[in-house]
Amino acid sequence: MSEDYPPRRRVSDRKDKLVRRHQDIRAHEIRIRGDPKVLWCLISKGCHDRTQSANQSKALGWFKSRGVPHIVVDGMDPLQREARDKLFAISGIRGNYPQFFFQWGDGTINYLGAFDRIEALNETSGLPPEVLVQHPELETWDKVFGSVVESFA
Repeated sequence: MSEDYPPRRRVSDRKDKLVRRHQDIRAHEIRIRGDPKVLWCLISKGCHDRTQSANQSKALGWFKSRGVPHIVVDGMDPLQREARDKLFAISGIRGNYPQFFFQWGDGTINYLGAFDRIEALNETSGLPPEVLVQHPELETWDKVFGSVVESFA
């Protein structure tokens, strides 16, 4: 018994692009949670903005206290100018510190976010365990930084 089904409707290009974008984002989120990665922190030791300076200190303090290995790039250091410019190009944000990046095993580097993203992860990790179980979509410190390695060497 063979039924004749109407031909499948073609998905619009716009919808197709949205679906692919969502799939790419989900793939990136899954990758963030599991693949080994190196954390890069772009800071400026010569930063005169008190808020940015305080945010740098807080973030680096959290990484140190939680044992998250990281590489620090000082945006004011002339010897690190090439690395700084590369990270600025990836984030699209110049002169705003701190900024955080993941380097993957294949050498690609992705922008993770600025201080507000790190602060949100820190706050989310302080939620009661039952809330985290009810909301598995919430990003936590362990989900994002659990697979950070010191280096790939």
